[in-house]
Amino acid sequence: MARLPASVRLSASGTVAELRCDELTDAGVVLSIDGAEQSHVEVADPDFLLHDYTVRESAVLRTAARDLVRADARGQVLHLGAGALTLPRWLGHHAPGLEQTVVDVEPELVDFVLAHLPMEPAPRSVVADAATVFADDGALAGERFDLVLVDLFNSSEAPEALTSTAFHRTTLGATADGGLLLMNLGDEPPMDFAAEQVRRVAEALGPLGAAADELWDRLLLTAPADVVAGEAEGNLVLAASPQAPFAEATVNAVWASGPHPGETLTGAALRDWAG
Repeated sequence: MARLPASVRLSASGTVAELRCDELTDAGVVLSIDGAEQSHVEVADPDFLLHDYTVRESAVLRTAARDLVRADARGQVLHLGAGALTLPRWLGHHAPGLEQTVVDVEPELVDFVLAHLPMEPAPRSVVADAATVFADDGALAGERFDLVLVDLFNSSEAPEALTSTAFHRTTLGATADGGLLLMNLGDEPPMDFAAEQVRRVAEALGPLGAAADELWDRLLLTAPADVVAGEAEGNLVLAASPQAPFAEATVNAVWASGPHPGETLTGAALRDWAG
């Protein structure tokens, strides 16, 4: 690991990315953008996840995508939003045979992170706007992935191009048959933004008509209980299974994996929560 702290100006946004040692753990490193913490990496142990939402993402992956999270797994994984590559490192630790691609709009970010926090094997890095990367002339046109992880929605200030039903339909379309889409949604009470995103993903899955109830069984939401209740700011993890509903055993396993207190919603309960 290179000497820290270190920083770089990001040309797309004009913001400053900084890597610094974390005071909470022995070998932790924090990535901040203009002072706001974005990612945490435990350098000595990529299996360690500090933030609640990353632990919940790992719980979904261990259950709903368990065929990918094993030492002999092969498959294609896409990360929209790079950060400090926390989840790519976690996946690479459990399934080194996965071929991972990260997309970020900032040309400098991935090289900066890897220069100070190396990762082997390093993921394929694509500099592009996630809103257009699948367009006919986009860098990933025609490609499909067994797992798509979306970490772009930090708040209701996210641009419409990255939160529209059309965008969600595009990302679902890039998910291979039998694959999984996993999204990190940041919001604050009363969770209007997150609820709207859940409704839009449901709409992207199919028409919300008389037979729409079955669509909600293909969605799963997990988050801290007070966040789901609209009592605290935080992150919610939304999983979408485009081809098949989540099995009851999977839903129960996600809830049991925690962290607690937490809520895991699917089907009619999630539909009612999303309004």
